[in-house]
Amino acid sequence: MSNTSMTPRRLAAIQSRNLRSEILKLAWPAVTEQMLHMAVGMLDTIMVGRLGPAALASVGLGAQITMTFTSVFSAVATGTTALVARHVGAKEPDKASQVARQSMVLGFVLAAVVTVLTFCGAEFFLNLLFHRTDPAVRHDAASYIRIISLAMITNFLLIITNGVLRGAGDTRTPMFITGLVNIVNVIGNYLLIFGIGPFPMMGIRGAALSTAISQGVGGITAITVVALGKGPIKISWRDSFRPHRETISRILRIGVPAAFELWVMRFGQILYTIIVSSLGTVAYAAHQVAQNAESLSFMPGFGFALAATTLVGQSLGARDPELAERSNIEAMKLAMGTMACLGVVLFLGADQLVRVFTDDAETIALGAQVLRIEALAQPALAAVMALNGGLRGAGDTVSVMTISAIGLCGTRVVLAYLLAIHFELGLVGAWIAMAVDLFIRAGLLWWRFKQGHWKYLHV
Repeated sequence: MSNTSMTPRRLAAIQSRNLRSEILKLAWPAVTEQMLHMAVGMLDTIMVGRLGPAALASVGLGAQITMTFTSVFSAVATGTTALVARHVGAKEPDKASQVARQSMVLGFVLAAVVTVLTFCGAEFFLNLLFHRTDPAVRHDAASYIRIISLAMITNFLLIITNGVLRGAGDTRTPMFITGLVNIVNVIGNYLLIFGIGPFPMMGIRGAALSTAISQGVGGITAITVVALGKGPIKISWRDSFRPHRETISRILRIGVPAAFELWVMRFGQILYTIIVSSLGTVAYAAHQVAQNAESLSFMPGFGFALAATTLVGQSLGARDPELAERSNIEAMKLAMGTMACLGVVLFLGADQLVRVFTDDAETIALGAQVLRIEALAQPALAAVMALNGGLRGAGDTVSVMTISAIGLCGTRVVLAYLLAIHFELGLVGAWIAMAVDLFIRAGLLWWRFKQGHWKYLHV
């Protein structure tokens, strides 16, 4: 059949296949990158888990604090990715490169502030937020935070540079850089946690030092790749890095709501963690290993969300809002189908998955129980991730922030307290609250998406 004899329905089907192919081309490196990134977290947990539940709890609390502060880098990267995608779609490579340089200027200042706060205030933040937790656990968590803080500047280089590359449609380079980071981290974990050969046995501190070193290597590699790259985004040390008010303002218009969204989420997660950690060390250890097992399902959602961010941004830059809408819907369908299948795997293989992370029988039993609850919510999680990605690509980070606050703080935290503490359902009640939150957020995001206001935002 020739192109001229194609029906509109047939043509639409071919266009959908082409769009699906483009989404998969962007998504698979991001999925692979997320697999590598999650592998680091899982290997950290597996190795630290051999030190006992208290060590698992220390790393978990330390990660809550460091992730709260480093989320500011991700917020800047969100603004960077959206603007770079717009300029690439509009065939404006010089403006895209200017956005990249200004993001690095802004990020460097923020990274310096975060370094001081996390290094000097580790014990203060832990005592403030987790005062009911075992003092020995808080002490080890503070050591973990201080060591991680030493790599904040190079970590910001890694996060923001990867955001620049993704906005330009390059998801492969971040994948390779993350692979390098993981290799360095795994080797460092093996040598420093257990004290292999001439290296001292450092336990939790060894895991932190290995992470800091690997982030340093990743940040230096990322900025070198962009400086030497041949793509649309070029950054040279000969270019001007003098702060440019208009460009920084544009980044912040998207980045500030994204930062508030991430802070709201971290705040909600910290409140949620306070509830869970108050249930006891075994319950919190089970919570940690179940989250790490569940993280396997995040990978396709992460990839399709990044594809949606890039394609929505580039389509709007090319003044094609209908293509932006179709891109996001197709990415959401692919994410939901893939993660629904993974939900079946999580449900049926919960015991085996949790057993990978710990050999404590009580932790395994409780972790598998709550993992099955979350397995049922995987399609909702997929919709949340994909729709968040598309709205961020359009620059509609205010809506994402508002809906995240409603879901996480207004639903998950409140319901977790009622079910876990008031009705004494323990960790099971806390995870039921998590699943309910995901379904509510998926519905609100879909309602916002179908309104269509995001198609006409000026960024």
